[in-house]
Amino acid sequence: MTLKTLVTGMAAAAVVAGAAAGVTSVASPAVSSVPAVQPVVWDIPMPQAPAPELQSPLLQTLQALAGGGSFIGKASYIQGGIGRIESIAADRAYNKAAAEGKFPLTFNVANVDQDNGVANADVTATSALGTTATQTVQFVAGPSPSGWQISKASAMSLLQAAG
Repeated sequence: MTLKTLVTGMAAAAVVAGAAAGVTSVASPAVSSVPAVQPVVWDIPMPQAPAPELQSPLLQTLQALAGGGSFIGKASYIQGGIGRIESIAADRAYNKAAAEGKFPLTFNVANVDQDNGVANADVTATSALGTTATQTVQFVAGPSPSGWQISKASAMSLLQAAG
């Protein structure tokens, strides 16, 4: 199966809301012409996951978005919230994905990097159909019960992958 099959469920939660609101994707920063230098100590690479303590709260955010129930109650997990119309559209997309057997989704969060209230993580999602895909997802500190929300930019990226 394709990435589209896997992210449809997560897209129903976070992405449909962003798309219905007309949010545009944020472009990635320009690539520097200077080659990246990896820090080493005695030829041993430094640890690459500076914020592993965030794995659990980020996982909680993803599980809440992919869980059952109306999206109007999941607004606190999406940056900027979700309106009534967006929640109806998200509920319809979620119900369609559930009817196709894509739920439940399981998530693995790795390579968490935090900087000033923004965390980026490699999220591997596995559908009930057994398909697996990995994508970098951006989270922002917010008022959700986990303390983290999925960013609108990541929501749009997931929508494009699912579309």
